[in-house]
Amino acid sequence: MIEGPKFAGFDFSPVATGTAATSVPPVWLPTAGEPFVINGHRIVLPEKKDKGSDKKWQVDDGQEESKEEEEAPLSHTASTAKSVWDCSIILSKYLEALSEQKPGFWTGKRVLELGAGQGIASLSAAALGAERVIVTDVESAVPGLEQGVALNGFSAPQVQVTALDWTNREQAIEHIWNNMLDTPATPQQGHDQQQQQPLLRPWKLDYILASDVIWVDYLIPALVDTMSDLLQSSKERRDSVFEEVDNCNNREPQQGQQHTLQVFRSNCSPSASTPTSPVVLLAYQFRSTRSDQLLFNSLDQLGLSRRKLSLSCPESNDVQGDAVDSEYEDDDVYVDSKFRQPNLSIWKIWKN
Repeated sequence: MIEGPKFAGFDFSPVATGTAATSVPPVWLPTAGEPFVINGHRIVLPEKKDKGSDKKWQVDDGQEESKEEEEAPLSHTASTAKSVWDCSIILSKYLEALSEQKPGFWTGKRVLELGAGQGIASLSAAALGAERVIVTDVESAVPGLEQGVALNGFSAPQVQVTALDWTNREQAIEHIWNNMLDTPATPQQGHDQQQQQPLLRPWKLDYILASDVIWVDYLIPALVDTMSDLLQSSKERRDSVFEEVDNCNNREPQQGQQHTLQVFRSNCSPSASTPTSPVVLLAYQFRSTRSDQLLFNSLDQLGLSRRKLSLSCPESNDVQGDAVDSEYEDDDVYVDSKFRQPNLSIWKIWKN
C-alpha cells in the first residue's frame, strides 16, 4: 500500500469565478488550508470529482438537469495521478530555492516532466520563468493536466501537455522533439531565393523532472529507459547543432546567418548554471530495498551517473566567503525544514 501524503493543509483550490451559466469549469470550493505558492504564483488544481456522484448541468431553458458521469475504471498506475504526492511538493520547492540562490536561473530553460500526475512541478517551473515546459503522463491524465495548465494561466507554447507512456514511448518522444521542443526551421528571406538557408534549430532540453514515480517495480526499468532515451537524444541533437555551428565557422556565413550563429553560440556555450547536456531531477520516496536496488541497478546498467542533492545547504547569508564550497556543490540548496522528510530525497541523474 502506498503511504499517503504527509504535507497536509495545502489548499490548491482557485478562487471560484463566473456563474453556473458561464463556460468556466467547476473548481474546488475554498478551504481553510494554506495556499501553495511558488515565486508569488499560487498553484491551483482542477476540481476533484467523486466517482458516481450526481453532477448538475445547465441546459438551454435554464433548468438544471442531473447527469451521472460514467467513467471507465482507471488502472492503479493511472489512478495515482489524481493525488498530490509529497515528492512533487519537495521538488517544486527545490526548483524555487534554486531560483532564489541564482536569480533568473530558469529564464530560457526548457523542462520536461515525466509522470506528472497533477503537474505541480511543471506548473512551478513555469511560474519560475521556464521558457518551455512539456508536461507528460499517461493518456488518461492528459485532460486533467490541460485543465490545470489553463487554471494557472499558462498556455502553449510555454506550457504544453502530451501523453507519454514509458512502455511504448518511441513515437511520443519523437513527437515531443519535433513538435514541442524543436522550433521548425525558418528560411531566411534573401534576394537570391536559391541561396536561402534554413536557420539552425535549438536542441534545448535542460531538465527532466520526475517526482514520486518509483512505486511499482515493473515500471522502474521502463522509466529509466525513458530517461536514458531522452538524455541520449538530447545529446545527439546538441552535438549535431555544435557540428553545424563548427561547419558554419569554417565558411563565410551567408546573408542573415551572422546573428543566428551568434545566438546559437551563446545558447550552446556551457556555463555554471546551464548543463551542456540535460539532467534528471528525480524526487524520490524510499519504500523498499528491492525498489531501491532495481532503480540503481537499472541506472548503472545504462551508464547513468547519480548524486543525491543536499537540501540543507546553508543560506548564502549564513556563510562567509567560499566556506560552503568545500562541502556543497553548485546545485545544492537550502529548503525550509518543513519541506524535508527523512525518507524523501532528490537525485540528480545524468549521462556521461
